Amino acid sequence: MRVVYVVEEKPKIFDLIKKILRIKDGEKNIFLYGDADFSTDIKKYMTENNVLIFKSVGADFMSACENKPDIDLAVLGELKKCGDIAGLGNIKSVLLNIENSRGIKCSDKNAQIITCGLKEKDTVIFSSINLDEGGVILDLQRSVKNIDGETIEPFEKQISIPESVKKENIESEDLILSLTALVICGRL
Repeated sequence: MRVVYVVEEKPKIFDLIKKILRIKDGEKNIFLYGDADFSTDIKKYMTENNVLIFKSVGADFMSACENKPDIDLAVLGELKKCGDIAGLGNIKSVLLNIENSRGIKCSDKNAQIITCGLKEKDTVIFSSINLDEGGVILDLQRSVKNIDGETIEPFEKQISIPESVKKENIESEDLILSLTALVICGRL
């Protein structure tokens, strides 16, 4: 079962991902909060049918989990306590903005750390932002692995932003984390 954990104090990025995916037809996505879970039969169905689960949790929830889950992608939003993510479990990829990256320690040495932001050193940046004229240009500056373990080569891609999202006062850091999560998940 593939799960994307969106770890943040306020579910801004989680809600933004949900709004962006609402316009895409044919994609199988489920959105959960906190400790919601499914029966074994439902989990089997979701695994066999490529259903992707986005789960919104706080840092306190993750550190309190008794059975640490295997995490395909952890999206770290606006966190004040994200210095040590070693206690979160087995993580394949971590997505964070460069401001949150100071002191990050991950127990899995093979975990992929992907930084998103507005600085040239970030893995993913916006090379252009113009929401009034339709969208952004997302620039992946280095190869990364998607949640299926396949390599995504560097690219620059125009992405249209839905009208419902443009009307909101969204921060560029939240938008780039959301769009990058969708690229890593193969949903964009």
